Amino acid sequence: MIALVDVGGTKLAAATASAGDSSIGAVTRLATESADPAAQLLGLIDDVCGGAAPDAVAMSVPGPFDRDGVALENPPGLPQTWWGLRIGELVARRYGCPVVIENDANCAALAESRWGAGRGARTVVYFTVSTGIGTGVVCDGAILTGRKDTEGGHQVLWPEWAGGIPCHCGGFGCLEALASGRAIERRFGRPAHELDEQAAWDDVGRWLGLGVVNATALIDPDCVLFGGGVTGSWDRFAPCLMATVEAHVRLQRLPRVERGSLGEARTLLGALALLDAAR
Repeated sequence: MIALVDVGGTKLAAATASAGDSSIGAVTRLATESADPAAQLLGLIDDVCGGAAPDAVAMSVPGPFDRDGVALENPPGLPQTWWGLRIGELVARRYGCPVVIENDANCAALAESRWGAGRGARTVVYFTVSTGIGTGVVCDGAILTGRKDTEGGHQVLWPEWAGGIPCHCGGFGCLEALASGRAIERRFGRPAHELDEQAAWDDVGRWLGLGVVNATALIDPDCVLFGGGVTGSWDRFAPCLMATVEAHVRLQRLPRVERGSLGEARTLLGALALLDAAR
């Protein structure tokens, strides 16, 4: 039995799976606790495993995280009590089994490339547009991390010297500061799921489109996929996103651009795929 866990800013999700099987069991979700995160995490694994020790644990976590120490660093969406938690050591010590952990956007990218909308593509770029914006890149079935990880949500589109707005990372004019769920609420005065003004969605689509343009220039992917809560309004912003891509990609073929197909299960499935790849 494999335990799958997704650590999110507002909720934890967990399920079980069997080795060699691409399906997962019923998903248990809890609000992310700040008082004792270690106890909550281990208790959730115990719960979904019915009290039995798992044979392996695969986890999706928000970035940034320390791959060498297998620890969370300072993910902006998580309560600060989680920061610095040596999550790999904690779980391995409790269950005495292999533990694999990866950034949530990378997990989603891996799942979509293997079982979702990116299946059959050699190179997949994935944007998760939620509270923040994360990116994952998969090439020939493997996650591309570079020296540490990709941070496509913090590509600078509107720099400080041109009047760009501040981003919570300390910079200015990042894609995340312009088109994430947090940015939409700050810029337009209401959360994304309540935003009705088409002009606002056109603006979001243009910025996300420039993100695709830059990804295409640097990586030349077969497809660019989107997921996350903000993509619930895909039909509102996709036309301007696509128009922006078509207007600015000149020297390369247009990649296929669409919404991912795996829904909320994508990060748990990505953790499962990560474990398969590690074996």
